[in-house]
Amino acid sequence: MSGAPRDSYKGSDSRHLAAVARSLRWADEAAERGEYRDALGWLQAVEAAGEELSDAYQARRNGWLAAIAIHRSEC
Repeated sequence: MSGAPRDSYKGSDSRHLAAVARSLRWADEAAERGEYRDALGWLQAVEAAGEELSDAYQARRNGWLAAIAIHRSEC
């Protein structure tokens, strides 16, 4: 890669990491309110930003999907 040295990207990296952390926090908050579809949307945003979900968030996603399925079967 040519152009500016890597140091010039540090601010962008920190903003990216902060946005990912916020998105994960918002996913957790949505799930706490029972808004599992919104929580899943925040996880999709993290993945769209190029981040891989940790095992813990993959497990949460599976739990949220299960909660949605249970709700559907009760209706």
